[in-house]
Amino acid sequence: MINVKGHFAAMTDAALVLTLKSQEFFRALPPGQLAALAAGAVAKTYAARTRVASEGDAVEGFFLVLTGKVKLFKLAPEGKEQTLYVFGPGEPFCLGALFGEGGFPAHAEALTRSRLAYFPGRLLTDMARDDPSILFHFLRVVSGRLFQAMELIESLSLRGLPGRIAGFLLHAREIDQDGRRLVALSVSQRELAKIVGATPEAVSRTLGRMSRQGLVRVTGREIELCDREGLLAVAAQDGDPGPGGEASPGGPGGPGGPGACRALGRDAAAATGAAKAKDGTA
Repeated sequence: MINVKGHFAAMTDAALVLTLKSQEFFRALPPGQLAALAAGAVAKTYAARTRVASEGDAVEGFFLVLTGKVKLFKLAPEGKEQTLYVFGPGEPFCLGALFGEGGFPAHAEALTRSRLAYFPGRLLTDMARDDPSILFHFLRVVSGRLFQAMELIESLSLRGLPGRIAGFLLHAREIDQDGRRLVALSVSQRELAKIVGATPEAVSRTLGRMSRQGLVRVTGREIELCDREGLLAVAAQDGDPGPGGEASPGGPGGPGGPGACRALGRDAAAATGAAKAKDGTA
């Protein structure tokens, strides 16, 4: 079952309305709909690496990330993990299940200590009966994620690892520090590997090669984008992935494009650049 029991507690309506107003997902809703959502929502804090929902769980509502990060991922029978999305503050998930049948299509887990707001599905159903226009707001988000999922599939299946990493970096959130364009990864290289569909070792080798080529400079979790045009060229090329998802050295290898990047998360790592395999409709 979806993990909504235990520490969930109702938030004061006024406090949650202010919180919702600050989130892009709810900003366009009229005051009456915001107040109704706030009245029926509850909040819960999850420790890092706590499972929020498992594949096949019955879904009775949707979540909004207030603080922290939540990853959506699939597990292969042999245990291999593929990250689909990394959700940050202001991003909802479990939306697709509200409009379809069947259980939750993937696993969701808190990457860091995270506070989530949970909105029961019956709340949205009641609101839609009174004002069906609210459904268009949700459908826009679901449709956008479906588009991102298609881009992700293209990225993982048609592009090599260098391209997927280049795409991730180009769509990550940049920091301008003394004239240098830096990307501060908000996930470890191990999590980044799950996002781009490779092993941590392959990611490390590819970043090392990009560094030697003058495309990037890696210092811990900080990556300086030294040659943006070069990264764009790598991200735009198709590749013939070799072992571990790497393209042959010197070959075209260009994994994950912009969409895959957007798909996975928006925030530096969550920014999803590297072909983040997001299950758009979850």
